[in-house]
Amino acid sequence: MKTFLEKLLNYYKISHDDYELLIKNTSNISLKDPSSFLGMKNSVNRIKKAMKNKEKVIVYGDYDCDGICATSIMVKTFKLLNYDVSYYIPSRYIDGYGLNVASVERIAKNGFKLIICVDNGISANEAIEKAKEFGIDVIVVDHHEVPNVLPNAYSIIHTTVSKVSNIIASGGYMALFLSRSLLNKYDDYLVLLAGLSTISDLMELKDYNRDVVLLAIKNLNNYKYRTFLELINGSIFNEKTLAIEVAPKINAVGRMIEDTSVNKLVQYLISEDEKEIYDLSIWINEINELRKIATKEAIENISDVEHSDSICILSNVKEGLIGLLSNRLMNEYNVPSIVFTQDNKDTNILKGSIRSKEGFNVIDAFKHLKKYILNGGGHAQAGGLSIRKSDFISFTNNFNEYAKLHTFKEDVKKDYIEISLNDINIKNYEILRSFAPFGIGNNEPEFVIYNLPTKGLKFVSNGKHLMTPLSLTTKLLGFNMDEKNVKKNETIDVFGTLNISELRRMTSIEFRINKFE
Repeated sequence: MKTFLEKLLNYYKISHDDYELLIKNTSNISLKDPSSFLGMKNSVNRIKKAMKNKEKVIVYGDYDCDGICATSIMVKTFKLLNYDVSYYIPSRYIDGYGLNVASVERIAKNGFKLIICVDNGISANEAIEKAKEFGIDVIVVDHHEVPNVLPNAYSIIHTTVSKVSNIIASGGYMALFLSRSLLNKYDDYLVLLAGLSTISDLMELKDYNRDVVLLAIKNLNNYKYRTFLELINGSIFNEKTLAIEVAPKINAVGRMIEDTSVNKLVQYLISEDEKEIYDLSIWINEINELRKIATKEAIENISDVEHSDSICILSNVKEGLIGLLSNRLMNEYNVPSIVFTQDNKDTNILKGSIRSKEGFNVIDAFKHLKKYILNGGGHAQAGGLSIRKSDFISFTNNFNEYAKLHTFKEDVKKDYIEISLNDINIKNYEILRSFAPFGIGNNEPEFVIYNLPTKGLKFVSNGKHLMTPLSLTTKLLGFNMDEKNVKKNETIDVFGTLNISELRRMTSIEFRINKFE
């Protein structure tokens, strides 16, 4: 009979030796040395020159969680170097994505001599040329798809351009690499921000991405940073905490707020003032609640969508919500999905957000449809674009024709690890967590318990939810499992995950049932 660990090794197809490497102690020292990045040395030298000459420097970021983290990392780095810099998070509704000519003109008027673009800039050719005209140098720290023609920046720090790895790092992690080169160390709090950005931007959790998320979780548990605690319910901190509780709240501000107060997020993340942190956390949490309400209403308004090989619809929702709707439709109908809405400033333009899965590459699709796309960019499975309203029908037809030829790869039949009720315990949960963090490229395993007798199962909420204690510290939990429907069977097979929960300071391990047969 295989042990719980042996079952996991078999599931992940790794040996005991591989496992020993996997669980090796990870520290800041084990994080990647960024000196091999093309552009790193030039970037550091240019920044040191700016500091020596007391030049005005501005960090130009992005309005999503990754961009907010990247900006915060750079601003905090300069604080640690005792050098004041400015920063700007563009408004999704006023400025749009990335460095643009209008922003450069404003920056020039204010006497800045150096722009550090983080989580944007790799496609800002026109804006960077304008900066050069004003005598402003631009350092690009980015991770998005590399265009055919690179911008004429002073220096570029980018995994693909540098050819240092096939694994793309988040914008925040790229900023952390620059921070490390300036500080000659990895700062624990900045590592946490880079880990959050890695989770929020759905980076593949392998190699150095896995390491930074591991350290982020470790640092959060060790230091319990107030900026994070105010956004978290409970005291269990792992990658799910970052993905489900923290990242959506940071993202909510850029989605919902139409002015430039999204910049308060940077102030929040770099603040050490407890009152300021508390006050801003109230604001962030309130905006997130508004985001939930608006998203729910938007989803209700686009139910029963007509589709064939793709979905391409026009909605009247806020631009900040179209990505959430697109993702919802993609998951529901299992086809590439775009949701468009009218541009905030030009009624002749539509802005769209696309979500996809393996088999349909967003960037390749954009190249195929380039005659319609005014602006576009993103990753293999997510992106943003703008088109003329007059092209919507033609674009939709061509998008659907392209989707016919590039269908999603069929999901591989899910493997479940067979366990017994006796396997549900704290020791095995800790073994499971040694394979974490779970996410893109490192899926969390699901388990199956066969032939579970139904007679002894207990239910709550008038038979609506299953909740059966197995011991003082373990239980079976299944939401929306009707008691009558379950107990009409003598035994059932239950499929689910192992989780940890805390209630009234009592920690318990639960088998959370996702489905039963």
